[in-house]
Amino acid sequence: MLPVSQLILWSLIGVVFGSLISWIPGFHIFNIMALLVAVFGVGSLMPVSAFPFFAIGSIVAYAYVSAISSVYFSVADESAVFLLFPTQRYLLLGRGHEAVMLYLIGAVTGTLILVLSAVFIFPKVLPPIYQATSPYITYFLTAIVVFMFMSEWPKEGDRGRGAGERLWLAWRQILGGIAVFFLAGILGFAVMNTNLLPSTSAYTRLTPMFIGFFGMSWVLLNILSNPPMLEQVVDDRVESSHYNIAKASFGGALGGTIAAIYPIITGGMGALIAGHMTSQRGDDAFIISQGVNRVIYYVGAFTLLFLPDLRLTRGAAAWLVSSVYTPKSYSEYLAAIGVILLSAGISFLFAYYLSKGIAKTFRMVHIKRLSYIVAVLLIGISYVLTGPMGVLVLFVSAAIGLMAAAFNTRRSYCLGGLILPVLISMTGHTGTFMHLLGLG
Repeated sequence: MLPVSQLILWSLIGVVFGSLISWIPGFHIFNIMALLVAVFGVGSLMPVSAFPFFAIGSIVAYAYVSAISSVYFSVADESAVFLLFPTQRYLLLGRGHEAVMLYLIGAVTGTLILVLSAVFIFPKVLPPIYQATSPYITYFLTAIVVFMFMSEWPKEGDRGRGAGERLWLAWRQILGGIAVFFLAGILGFAVMNTNLLPSTSAYTRLTPMFIGFFGMSWVLLNILSNPPMLEQVVDDRVESSHYNIAKASFGGALGGTIAAIYPIITGGMGALIAGHMTSQRGDDAFIISQGVNRVIYYVGAFTLLFLPDLRLTRGAAAWLVSSVYTPKSYSEYLAAIGVILLSAGISFLFAYYLSKGIAKTFRMVHIKRLSYIVAVLLIGISYVLTGPMGVLVLFVSAAIGLMAAAFNTRRSYCLGGLILPVLISMTGHTGTFMHLLGLG
């Protein structure tokens, strides 16, 4: 294990790196870490045993600071898709900073829940629970997909001028979601099971696809639309209650834990399940629950890599880190918990003061100009990681992401790009599907 001074140093570097990256719309810390490793490697930049602690600092920073882009720039990754609409309402009312404060309340609560669970619950409880339930993950995934479709509530069914038009508007949204899911699934199947992308990009071959689904599509929407630049109130007061905070924290912790433990289930899917199980109501509770959910999903999933009796590899960052160095001892596990607390404190302050600064100058911020710059950078990241074909995958997946917006349906249906190929593989029908698509 690294000396304590080195461990703290690299953790702090990770926090600073993650904080500087995570507020930029369309950027995801996993993609930037992959780019960093692809371009510079690890051994030349830092000791390999320091990489997990650098990563955990970066991920904690992302879980906190990405609230800035979700609130002020209307851009988010899949796990924040349920966070967008309430925060947009806050922003349109000039209460963007309040939305960030609600999110940070949830993030701090999620950090405390995660740390206490990691110390007292995870080592004893998680291994037997995971061993007992993991054989049924195929059924879990299938049930979640069915529930996603069943829980799609038509948002436009009352806007038509006649019964036929209202019926079409209602079904257009539902059918659009199904189309997005299966189109994304076909693209994901091709990316995962063919030589469409170079074999040298084994750990990053899905990166351009997810950048397109959840990053580039929102950046393009910013460019194509005319987002309002409204004056924001810079006030630390929030409108909520202790009951709402407690209920939202329970729902967020439940969804984040489900997503952190089980493969393929993401934070957005976990939030969907937990939200219905706990009957979440109100924008304030919704935003708080997402703060809890995202911390436990991102940070908790990565922390499982440190747990010696379980050592689950969950998420792109965990796979990237484990390819270089895997933590082996409880001392590293306890050190990771300490790094989470340290990183959370710094990330909270960064997000808080950055939100205040943006709120004060929001009418001077040019979202469109920033979006043009980010779009170019996202194309560059895809090219460096996966070559010209990766850029093609980026634009195809961005088009599918824009379809979700056009049909006013959930962007989480884009997760079909991961869920459908995995379900096909788990059920042993990869060859049949390849033949059906004419791919082999």
